[in-house]
Amino acid sequence: MLKRYLPAVAAVILVLILIVWHLRWTITGQVVDAETGEPIENAVVNIKWLEPGPGPPGMRATVTTEEAEDVSDAKGRFKLPKYSSLLATRRFRMAIYKKGYICWSSVRIFPKEYIWTGKEWTFPTMKKRTGFTLDDGMIIRMEPFKEQYSREMHALFTTSISAPMRTGLFSDAIAEETKLSGEIARKNWEK
Repeated sequence: MLKRYLPAVAAVILVLILIVWHLRWTITGQVVDAETGEPIENAVVNIKWLEPGPGPPGMRATVTTEEAEDVSDAKGRFKLPKYSSLLATRRFRMAIYKKGYICWSSVRIFPKEYIWTGKEWTFPTMKKRTGFTLDDGMIIRMEPFKEQYSREMHALFTTSISAPMRTGLFSDAIAEETKLSGEIARKNWEK
């Protein structure tokens, strides 16, 4: 009698495994100048994969499952890992940095206009990036950093969107931004 139900039980177990099993593969992308369309070489691309941690629903912290980075080649190409599952419980945060360009984030968009409070420049509400999907063959358009933009605001933006990213290449790439952001924080602390 038990042998009769064994294939059905095995099928249910297999389906459950496939639902929660995360598939991982490598995808490629390209970084280009938003104005000229030319490839950007040596842009540091960082991705952080997150999933809900232990705890009751609504109170779970996020856990990093993997963090990876790559540097774009002469044609602006890079490679990153991608995860997928039927439950799609993993999320990602991605950032790209190249000196001379606005730091690109999969989460937020750098506000190019600022508000003067009478004492300092402040960010307007940062817009969320919408419509971005992590797909093989994606093209990321980075905007050149213009003279009229605030270096201080860009440093704060770059360090705020990259705060959870701890890999060596990305941290090294944004070292100047991190230093400037620290100086701004010290000045504000001393006031």
